[in-house]
Amino acid sequence: MNKQDFISAVNMFETHTDAEKRIAHYFMENYTVLPFAKIDDLCKQIGVGKATLGRFLQRIGFSGFIEFKKEVTNDLTQTLTTPIERYEHHTNSKPEKDSKSLLANHYQEVMVNMEKSFQALSEADFDKAVKLMRSSKGKLYVMGSASSEALANYFYLLARYLRRDVVLLNADISTLPHQLVDVQSDDVLLAISYHRYSNITVKLVRWFHECGGKAILITDQAVNPFVPYCEVQFTVESAGEGFFNNRTAGFSLIEAFIKGLSQQQKKDNRFDRIEGLFDDFRVFKS
Repeated sequence: MNKQDFISAVNMFETHTDAEKRIAHYFMENYTVLPFAKIDDLCKQIGVGKATLGRFLQRIGFSGFIEFKKEVTNDLTQTLTTPIERYEHHTNSKPEKDSKSLLANHYQEVMVNMEKSFQALSEADFDKAVKLMRSSKGKLYVMGSASSEALANYFYLLARYLRRDVVLLNADISTLPHQLVDVQSDDVLLAISYHRYSNITVKLVRWFHECGGKAILITDQAVNPFVPYCEVQFTVESAGEGFFNNRTAGFSLIEAFIKGLSQQQKKDNRFDRIEGLFDDFRVFKS
């Protein structure tokens, strides 16, 4: 079932309960991530019971959520998933913009994503994540692949100023076991992954959870394959026109984490040591 078929099926209802309206709205807004959803998490997100969701799906011709999810998954394997396909979709469905307004349009896109992300963030979750990152009991691992790798690397670079034992994980599957051999239950993982979700990152977060470690996730969809394995999850907007999605909101959240880490009192003279190393190796021109 594709999204338009779903909308058509819902529109055939003569009446809609409030719960059915919420389900339909949520499904239409999050259709591309439904294949990753767990029914318990999905019902919690929508605010309905499993029985209510089941009755809704029966009304549109499915025996239950598993059958519906399978149909959606089969359809989405054929939908827009690559940057080139996304670009062609946008350019074919929207009039070409004046090149003079490109910068202004991009700025507006960034600000909308930032505002939506900030409104959705929880101060309590943020404080919890920073507390986990500050813990000196274990190591702080960070992982991001594809476009998330740059964000992970930026966090790692600055976090090294602020605490010991920050480990940047390489997404190379052949060396990942070597990198993870020392993981303990006191360790914390910051994972960054956007839709289409790297299989390596999904496996890593699940494995880290099974080892007793605490995982913090930055992603762009509330329904995702990481939900059962994360201690804290942050959903940031990444909408963007053109070839690629926009990562500004995620980048801003990472900078907020760095500020949170920097508020701890003891820095172990790490700034002085790093600056001294810069001087010893003559890293900078002046």
